Amino acid sequence: MSQHKNKENGNWYIRIYDPESKKSTTIRHNSFTNLPFKTKKEARDFENFYLKNRIDLSMCLDDLFSLYIEDHLSMQPSSSAYKMTSWYNNQIKPNLGKRKIISLTLKDLEDLSKRMLKQNYSINYINKMTSNVKTVLNYGVSHGYLDKNRLAEFKGLKNPKKSKDSKYWTPREFKTVIESVNDVYKGPQADRTYIKYMLTFGYLTGARKGEIRALRWIDIEMNESTGIIHFDHHINDKNELVIGRKNGDGYIFHMDSITLDLVKKIKAYFSSRAGFSETGYVFPSLTKEGFYQPIGDHTPTRWIETLARYNHLNNPTFHGLRTSNVCWLATEIGLTPYEVADRIGDTVEVVLRHYYSFFQENRKKVADKISGYNDTYLASLI
Repeated sequence: MSQHKNKENGNWYIRIYDPESKKSTTIRHNSFTNLPFKTKKEARDFENFYLKNRIDLSMCLDDLFSLYIEDHLSMQPSSSAYKMTSWYNNQIKPNLGKRKIISLTLKDLEDLSKRMLKQNYSINYINKMTSNVKTVLNYGVSHGYLDKNRLAEFKGLKNPKKSKDSKYWTPREFKTVIESVNDVYKGPQADRTYIKYMLTFGYLTGARKGEIRALRWIDIEMNESTGIIHFDHHINDKNELVIGRKNGDGYIFHMDSITLDLVKKIKAYFSSRAGFSETGYVFPSLTKEGFYQPIGDHTPTRWIETLARYNHLNNPTFHGLRTSNVCWLATEIGLTPYEVADRIGDTVEVVLRHYYSFFQENRKKVADKISGYNDTYLASLI
């Protein structure tokens, strides 16, 4: 490779000779900026970067994505990689897959967002797609296929939220939902008791759906007055039983009296059925025989959606039961962020980041209690 000056316009260019193909290629523009080389230094710097990283100026996003997924799966097979592949093939590949990675601009993500918005995709889903593109380009930078991620500064679409757009149910709302189960599910095939028990269990424990689906009776220890639950597994999006939880190691949940009473009722309800086993699932499949198949992934989600619609409430999704649990612990019971984090098996940082508003409400209650305490001595000091 060498740099040469164009005597007609004063710009510089680079000439590359490939000894294998015995062909020469001329590079007249910086592939990242699409600008000509104004000085010899600019041409030399680009040449050095090219040699150091062996960049492929023709690499398209499809090629880089394939490398990313291949590396990702070789390190640790996960459902997230398969899910990301599905998203990529459905949304990103048709629009940007054949584009050279060195030529992608912020406008490309803006156009992708606008296109999906016109197709009535949710803002959260659209932002997830653009974030996936940025993730793949970050991989390109870290592995020498790009000098920098020029889409790193892209800001996703804003999703304005209204006060009524709650993602949780208050205890009063949840009680209304549970009381409506008999009215909503009237058919002979509907197991109304099962529905009430599983949703209530999710509300009282704040456990994720995958953790609840993976729960077996051997994971629960209890006696007359106390009990603990070992959340040591979860079922992922590919319906595979995985050791640990979605965000890390397992944890121990100490049951309060209400949860303990509920778990005892659940066990009594199922233990009278043929095929019940201590090694079976706590919440077994509704369609398959025996207790060795967990309830389907979408069934509890459909229950939440149907009951929310019937009661004219916002649909919090099944994960909203976890949020509802935190709301109850923070605003009704008054637990601190540290106590809540320990209760649901999360870090304080995550709890404060996702549920900050609940603790703000609790702080106001504390201030009101202090204001209501009439201490004449302290008041006299002011």
